[in-house]
Amino acid sequence: MAVLPPEATYQEFCKYVEEHKGSKTHDELLDLWEWRQKLLGLRIHTDRAWRERALAPDEIHLTRNEREQKVIAEAKAQGRNIEKV
Repeated sequence: MAVLPPEATYQEFCKYVEEHKGSKTHDELLDLWEWRQKLLGLRIHTDRAWRERALAPDEIHLTRNEREQKVIAEAKAQGRNIEKV
């Protein structure tokens, strides 16, 4: 098994650790298990849902700065003069 799945049990985790890192004490295994549970509980908020609702399909993966540059380039292409306030 190359990567331990998130739903793995404690016994599977212990076996995985011993295969890849060698034998560990019971306390070390408990610490590693607790650390794994914390990491599996992390969520990364990327505003993906907001981006899909609010932005055009070609702008979803652009950063705020890139979107600003795109708006300025489109305005200049239409002959408008853009000045930052």
